[in-house]
Amino acid sequence: MNVTVIGLGYAGLPLTVKLCLLGHNVTGVDKDKKKIDKFQNNVLPFAQDEPYLMELFKKAILSKRISFSLKFDSVSTSDLVFINVDTPLKGNKPDNSSLFSATQNCSKFLKKGTIVVIESTVAPKTCDNLLIPILEKDSNLKINKDFFLAHVPERIRPNHIFKQLTKLNRVIGVSSIKIKPILTKIYSGITTGDLDFTSLAAAEVAKTVENTYRDVNIAFANEVAMACEELGVDIWQIRRLINKIPVYNLHEPGAGVGGHCIPKDPWLLASSVIKQSLKITRTARAINDSMPKHVLELAEKSLAIIGRKIKNTNLVILGYSYIGNSDDSRNSPTKDLVKRLKMKKAIFKIHDPYVSPYDQTNLERVITGADCLILMVAHDYYKKLKLKDIASKMNIKIIVDGRNFFDKKQAQKNGFIYKGVGNV
Repeated sequence: MNVTVIGLGYAGLPLTVKLCLLGHNVTGVDKDKKKIDKFQNNVLPFAQDEPYLMELFKKAILSKRISFSLKFDSVSTSDLVFINVDTPLKGNKPDNSSLFSATQNCSKFLKKGTIVVIESTVAPKTCDNLLIPILEKDSNLKINKDFFLAHVPERIRPNHIFKQLTKLNRVIGVSSIKIKPILTKIYSGITTGDLDFTSLAAAEVAKTVENTYRDVNIAFANEVAMACEELGVDIWQIRRLINKIPVYNLHEPGAGVGGHCIPKDPWLLASSVIKQSLKITRTARAINDSMPKHVLELAEKSLAIIGRKIKNTNLVILGYSYIGNSDDSRNSPTKDLVKRLKMKKAIFKIHDPYVSPYDQTNLERVITGADCLILMVAHDYYKKLKLKDIASKMNIKIIVDGRNFFDKKQAQKNGFIYKGVGNV
């Protein structure tokens, strides 16, 4: 089949590669010229450490069934069009500008019989109320007569993209049951997971709710962690004790929630309803957004022990991405921490082995002379750090641990003032 994938990010590119390796002729479209130039020169502009991506990308290039373009004209010969563009927020409301642009450009070339698949996460009722009218108006075609629409929200995260792309169940919302056979064939080639067919709106709700569920559970863990700090107990011990019971799964607390899904999808869900205020959802968002501020407060409390203030104190921040072992820094909690440190006029350096330009700084040199070490991301790269070595290089020995990365007892044994989220 001839296929076009619009939007070549962390979700769109792996899908493009997978479809190509399944034998389809695939054109990847993106508005970013620099990104397209790199793809056309067989270079990955991001996620170079993502398991399997580089290897499979090279195989797709060698197959000669994959191409990349800034233009949308490949839609005119495509049987399937996948849209995988970012759907960020503007304030707490959906910013659909990229989605609308991609849909409009797609509709200008849409031919009869084409199935348009929205893999981007969208607020409930977006497909029915916003996208179908755009597609019909700009194409002069009618839904379920001349073309069809499906919503198959992506379910991937960095470091696990291909495993999740090829193993996880997929929810497939359709405008008409007529397209079930062809989508079954396509997605059963992509994943070994179950394919659950439903309506467009139900698929939209399912995706936004599953990430809202995670957000609420992480917020509860963070709330309990801060309660444990006040009570003088270790949240990580409490978590182990609770999770020994099979029916319980207290999530991990931490320095904040980032990425392209969890901080956004609860607001997409909330924006779709009027009568329901979703109080728990909104409270969870507030708690998780407050965690970088809490980390800063832990740093200030640590410095106060030795009579120092954070202004003009030399800080080192470890980790800028939103998740360990990835270069994806979208909605990273470290970004919020950095803003707050600048307001406090703190002196700080950032190191991250995956994120440019922070990957080009020598870690040992960064730590040398520091007054306080703040760990925000649990990269495996930092496992090589030895507390004894860190202690010998720092000016003042303080560790603020946002991810329970360092052993508290060992840190204290090496002379550190240690404060961790949920374990002070």
